[in-house]
Amino acid sequence: MDIVIESKQQLPPLAQHPRRVHTITDRFSMANTYLICEERIVIVDPGSALHARLIVHYLQCFLGRSPEDIDLIVLTHLHPDHTSGVEPLREVCNASVAASIAAWQLAQGQAHGSRVIPGISQMAGQVVSGTFQHLELLPSEYRRQIQLVDVWLEDVAGLPNHPDWHVIARSLRSVDNLCLYNPFTYELLCGDTVITSEGVAQLICGRTNRFQVEEMLQTLHSLEVHYLYPGHGRPVLSKHAITNLRVRW
Repeated sequence: MDIVIESKQQLPPLAQHPRRVHTITDRFSMANTYLICEERIVIVDPGSALHARLIVHYLQCFLGRSPEDIDLIVLTHLHPDHTSGVEPLREVCNASVAASIAAWQLAQGQAHGSRVIPGISQMAGQVVSGTFQHLELLPSEYRRQIQLVDVWLEDVAGLPNHPDWHVIARSLRSVDNLCLYNPFTYELLCGDTVITSEGVAQLICGRTNRFQVEEMLQTLHSLEVHYLYPGHGRPVLSKHAITNLRVRW
């Protein structure tokens, strides 16, 4: 006799939609570039000028797509190892460049000689005893990179023309760092906020206090993440990608 047990509850799939992110790693700087492959393509952190050429090659030869399909270049932060490829990439596409509005606001405040810039929600965690830390995070090369940006992204906003991707612009390491999260594919692109080493995901804190760390950990742990894409290190593909996130000071 065969006994058939029917389950009244089906197990949920790993994700509601297939993952959309492809990875290219710069073997010199070990910085990661990500391609979000949708009807229109998003490039996250184009890396070096050499990396820009690799992006075009990957699009054409592996994805069968054209550089003209790129409609947005997102910079998780303005460090040169993540942004130097913006200009050569824009030579082959008409994409807009987006970054966290915190970088622009900080630059504006410094241009007017202000040490404290009110109204920056993304920088709330940087306030210690009434002063901002990390004012040195706007070096001379940042000023030129800021001129490349067309779209300034707010915390909890959606990417322009890509509403499935949500912006998390609360950083612990760099004042302008942001993350992108897709709640439908459970993918998190986190720039230099989280890096991986030897398969372990580490939250990079820099000079921040424990309240900020707990706040960021709470934010990240509130997300269901199956695919974690760091700015440096190998992606983590797991149903519990950030459950055991370590803090690195």
